[in-house]
Amino acid sequence: MKDLTKGNIFKTFFLFGLPLVLSGVLTQAYSLIDSAIAGQFLGEVGLAATSATTPLDTFISSAFWGFCVGFSVYIARLFAAKEYRKLKSAFYTCLLLVMALGFIVGGAMILLYEPLADLLKIDDGIHKNSFVYFSIINGGRGIIVIGVLLTFTLNAMGVSGYTFWMSLLSGVLNVAGNILSIILLDMGVAGIALSTLLSSLIVNSFYLLKIHACFKQLDNDGKRVCLKFSYIKNSIPYALPNMAQQTVMYFVGLLISPLVNGMGIAATASYSVVTHIYNLIANVYQNSSRTVSNYAAQCIGSKQYAKIKKGVGAGLLQGLAFATPFILVCVFFREAVCGIFLKADASALVKEYSHAFAKIYLPFIYFNIVNNLFHALYRGVKAMGHLFFMTLLGSLARLLCSIFLIPKMGMNGFYLGWVISWIVEAIITTCLYFIGKWLPKAEEVSQEQTTPQEKVA
Repeated sequence: MKDLTKGNIFKTFFLFGLPLVLSGVLTQAYSLIDSAIAGQFLGEVGLAATSATTPLDTFISSAFWGFCVGFSVYIARLFAAKEYRKLKSAFYTCLLLVMALGFIVGGAMILLYEPLADLLKIDDGIHKNSFVYFSIINGGRGIIVIGVLLTFTLNAMGVSGYTFWMSLLSGVLNVAGNILSIILLDMGVAGIALSTLLSSLIVNSFYLLKIHACFKQLDNDGKRVCLKFSYIKNSIPYALPNMAQQTVMYFVGLLISPLVNGMGIAATASYSVVTHIYNLIANVYQNSSRTVSNYAAQCIGSKQYAKIKKGVGAGLLQGLAFATPFILVCVFFREAVCGIFLKADASALVKEYSHAFAKIYLPFIYFNIVNNLFHALYRGVKAMGHLFFMTLLGSLARLLCSIFLIPKMGMNGFYLGWVISWIVEAIITTCLYFIGKWLPKAEEVSQEQTTPQEKVA
């Protein structure tokens, strides 16, 4: 465990951020392998079946991701303030809550698949396989979502190296599971989904053991850790706004999805390719920016407010340095990168759609790197109004541009709407930063951390 506010900021950021970036790359690597196996061994139909419900899956995951990342900011503050008993009690209570909600939501999604499939305009040719994949993933949703909470809790306490090793283990388990289930046992898309669930279950078990070991090192003041919802009530101002921000952002993707699926299997398959390319790069700078979020939260927990702005510059340089090599490879070697997911005889339209994104639109992702940096900052300092406002405007820009441009330009209209939303949000979030009202006041933080109810508890 590490206090991120001490030592040389560039060295501290690099040592903390590098394992997070590598773990993000590994996580995306096995996701890429899933899609590559689906594309190479199951063809365009298999690839499309595993991605047809991706916007819906992403929307559901984003809600849990937003809640967990907001909760982890609260954990980081408690860690820096040395309120260890409250930290442990809040974590275990939240763990049970998130897991239960995951299974409930997953079950509901399975029951509602048919109307959801109609909403998403899933092609009849992939409907059956899409249902199989969707049902298995959502049946184990509770297992998948707690992995996010476990990872972010460790990060909040300054632990990042362990995340890398768990991502490596997860990748190995996924690859082995895919080889066994798809290539040897011929289980189709069900094998891809089952491999994901099994690897999540094993990795989460190791995460729990690590967190338990960390908790044993923290002084508990001789008081018993209790499972009470009251212990996480102060996390709600962090968790729920983050959850709302994420759901707004990905709800737009869900609304746009029928427009993409409505253009046919080629569009759906190319959307899968493009999504994986984007997610690979986005995971790099998003995981890098988690350093800024945890750093800002620890600064506030330890009342070192003057240091927060230093983290913004260090975080921006680090994000650019980590992401640029991946961007260059995807732009200049786009045919090889896209070819990972497609058979040699894939339709020319799928290739055209995929190559166009990498060549023309992907370089604009630098605007989104700026957006994500400020997302992390505002999340860490609890400036949730700023975070929600800029996300809402960026999402609305994407939705309106997509509705207008897709009927006129097809997939290029979809890509252009995405880029416009990045640019609009980058302008807004940068202006909000320089206005400067996001920085919390010392007296507000002090009052928040020492309420009478907490003293009684």
